[in-house]
Amino acid sequence: MKNKLWVKIVVWILAILMIGSCVSAALFSIFAANVSAAEVIEPEYVTVGLMYGSDVTVGFETVSTVGFTVYAATAEKTERSLEEIYTIELPKISVVCDDNLSQSAYTYSIYNGSLKCIVGGYHLEVKEDFDTLEDAEEMLETVIEGLEDEGSDMHPFIAYIDGAYKIRIGDYSSEERIATKKKTIPELAAEIKMVTATPSDTCVSIVDPETNTIYFEFDDGGERMLGLSALPKDGEKQYLKTPADRLYDGVFLYERYVTDSVDGVALTNMLPLEDYIAGVVPYEISPDWPEEALRAFAITVRGYTVQNKNRHFSTYGFDVCNSTHCQVYRGITRANDAVFAAVESTAGLVLLNGDGKIASTYYSSSMGGYTAGAQDTWGGEDPYLLPVYTPWERYSEHSKGIWTSEVSGKELADYLRSKGYDEITGKSIVDIEINSYSGDSPYIYSITYTDSKGNELTISRCDKVRISISKFVNSANFVVGKGSVTFEYDEVLDIDVDALLGSAEDKENPVTGEGGYFELTEGYFELGKARHSVLTADGVQKESETRLYVLTADDEVRVRERELMVATEDSGYYVPLTSGSVVDPDADVVSGVTLLHHTEVIEAEDEDNFIIAGKGWGHGVGISQYGTYDLAKAGATAEQILALYFPLLELCNYHEME
Repeated sequence: MKNKLWVKIVVWILAILMIGSCVSAALFSIFAANVSAAEVIEPEYVTVGLMYGSDVTVGFETVSTVGFTVYAATAEKTERSLEEIYTIELPKISVVCDDNLSQSAYTYSIYNGSLKCIVGGYHLEVKEDFDTLEDAEEMLETVIEGLEDEGSDMHPFIAYIDGAYKIRIGDYSSEERIATKKKTIPELAAEIKMVTATPSDTCVSIVDPETNTIYFEFDDGGERMLGLSALPKDGEKQYLKTPADRLYDGVFLYERYVTDSVDGVALTNMLPLEDYIAGVVPYEISPDWPEEALRAFAITVRGYTVQNKNRHFSTYGFDVCNSTHCQVYRGITRANDAVFAAVESTAGLVLLNGDGKIASTYYSSSMGGYTAGAQDTWGGEDPYLLPVYTPWERYSEHSKGIWTSEVSGKELADYLRSKGYDEITGKSIVDIEINSYSGDSPYIYSITYTDSKGNELTISRCDKVRISISKFVNSANFVVGKGSVTFEYDEVLDIDVDALLGSAEDKENPVTGEGGYFELTEGYFELGKARHSVLTADGVQKESETRLYVLTADDEVRVRERELMVATEDSGYYVPLTSGSVVDPDADVVSGVTLLHHTEVIEAEDEDNFIIAGKGWGHGVGISQYGTYDLAKAGATAEQILALYFPLLELCNYHEME
């Protein structure tokens, strides 16, 4: 068969690599806190759920340039393998349930009598089993000749049933129809012993959707799945294409999925880890972002994937889903040369915690100037994902980086009840109190709602706080008031990566947000786009000077370059300091970011409503997608970006682990 030798060679190479690798194919359920270096083996394949659960359909159409290689696929927790069993040279096929099917607007459904049955689930079957494809093809030729000799229009095809090849003939809606058709081929039926094959709830069929002709069937009793990959064209690699015009690498796995309410074909994409990463990066961030942002994110996605292997296995039989619940994955359609280069240049790189275990590197869209602690967000034990001060993030400039919402007490009470919080029985919420935060961050850890009957509802953990009122907030980083609320945020004016890295070098004392506003009550700065001028004790000076002494109401105060802060009636500049530092004019303070602080009072349209103002978008743990972009634009490398967001983690190539 075409490409059979090539596939065997690749399989042997992979086997040799796996034996020599230091990484284990055992992959890990979600929240299995960490995987030690000694336990980890490089995952040869990742399985991604594309259609599963209630989303399965009776048939799924797939396109390839010239055709498909067909496999019997194993996708267990610790074993991923492909056995090539057939080739189909059709550019478009549909994998459907082995049953009586109807069709409407090219969509298949289980036949129920209301529409015409166009694909039958009953077949004549040659009783003999065949161990090899060559033997089965020889019998197929014999059957074809016999049918032609008797003038029959029945269509024979090869099937792979319970580990052996079979020859099946025709597709009909009942055993009676099969018996009638068998009588039309008496000589062939006398020469070759035949039986009736009835529909199976573990069998799938490959049909030509243009003619509804069956070309192959697969049924391994649920032990293995049907796999399809794209045949190469003129030696060039091809991809699988879905009706949504998305291109996928690797192999599609099709499996019959039957419950009391659903009967269809589940679809899973099985592909090498690095190819999967190339399909996630351009959907979680833009493929046109700077090179170092792409590299940083490739490393982040790799760590998350390895640590969340088998996350959905107990329920659906695959590792990760293709949605935001895990990571957004839509194949490689958006992956450009820059994405592939970023994945290749970081191959094998992950972050390790202090115990030498691979860390699960979470991420959110934006953080709002601070990350949240993993323990405070979800619970459990993960002491290496602590709140980190992230002043470099230009969240006020990015989509949904800052946001407001207004909600009445009644609407809020109704929404909380819809989320299952039955403690709220009053008509409306009359008071909201923030009890505590995640470490020094502004992410709310505990919040209490009081209704009009005096009932109190306290919700703890940052993500529960966010999800409980997700209709009105984008993160747990918010303030709330009745009628009005005072909202503060920072605008980034300048980023000095070298100075920031000085803050990140001390792993024992990471950047945790200590610092203060240095308000110049009598001095002033003339703000320009490039350089600032300041009225100092010695006259007007430029920001580029090494040392400036600002004339304030009290005395002369020294300010270093890039630490110039403006004070207005409502706001001031922020002086970010490293952990353990104090506001001392003579101290060697590492800054790196120039911020303009804003304070606003936001009024509700209805003074009886609650007004919520917040920063960031998502759970807030780990690394910020937009913050990664901001640092890369400022000249930071991927390694530097990761050091700033994960100051307690170490970068390592797991191929080199002992």
